[in-house]
Amino acid sequence: MARYIFHKQKLSDKFGVCLVKFGFKFKAARERYNFKFKYIFTNILSKHYSYGRKIDYQFIDIDGVKTETVFYKNEEQKYALIQLHGGAYVSGYNDTYRKVAKKYLKSNRNLKVFSLCYSLAPENPFPKALEESIALYQYLLANGYKPENIIVAGDSAGGGLTLAMGLALKDKQITLPKAMVTMSAWTDLADEGISYQKNLDKDPFFGKGTKPLDKKAYTGNNDLRHPYISPKYGEYICFSDLLMFVGSHELIESDTLDLAEKVENAEVHNYEGMFHVFPLGFNKMASSRSAWRIIYDFINKQLEC
Repeated sequence: MARYIFHKQKLSDKFGVCLVKFGFKFKAARERYNFKFKYIFTNILSKHYSYGRKIDYQFIDIDGVKTETVFYKNEEQKYALIQLHGGAYVSGYNDTYRKVAKKYLKSNRNLKVFSLCYSLAPENPFPKALEESIALYQYLLANGYKPENIIVAGDSAGGGLTLAMGLALKDKQITLPKAMVTMSAWTDLADEGISYQKNLDKDPFFGKGTKPLDKKAYTGNNDLRHPYISPKYGEYICFSDLLMFVGSHELIESDTLDLAEKVENAEVHNYEGMFHVFPLGFNKMASSRSAWRIIYDFINKQLEC
């Protein structure tokens, strides 16, 4: 079983939760006062985005799929991190995930981040995104990156895709990346975890009164318990080292906790009262700052081995 750490809620976290609940509950007020979380989350992919003077970026094409690479100028890029974005498999790569890529980049100046713009459902259902993720990993191997110098990270659907990719690589007998990081991973599309009832009235994103996640858009007629769709049902013997984050009020809290029971070399951080992908609050909340400190420490320890 994984190492489990529970984090008590801080005052700034409570304030953040209240803001999020306000934003979801009072739609009219949100529109009137322009409370649209634009400083935390946006669906826009800007044409002229700036990472700063010290950072360079470019889009590359891998088998017809775009991937944005982000790296420090004048630094050796001997390590790679694959970022798999969230969005329930139906929303694309955007400026929010550019900010996340920059956060990952800060962990190590020799890191190069590869943010995959994988094909979206329903036009491109399972297994398209998984196949493209594997293709990107194989591209890195073919271009000189060793598995022990590669980390894969994802949030929400991207977290589930991260784990599914690991399971598929293992089945294909391809050496797995050194480590993986997930935030609020969506790993149980069959909705069988206890948190789907326990947190129904607590989750402002996916709880009671919200629009249900469209599982069929991605899964089609496939078995919802297929490990490549719902990695919670996979086997994790000889798996990559795993760092996982989840909030205790998430509808999909058990997606992380149940899976973690199968992984001996995993570390799970559960934050009291927090909502879906709370680390994307960046420096606004104590929980986000804490999560990123843990991520930075984890990445550097993995790459130093």
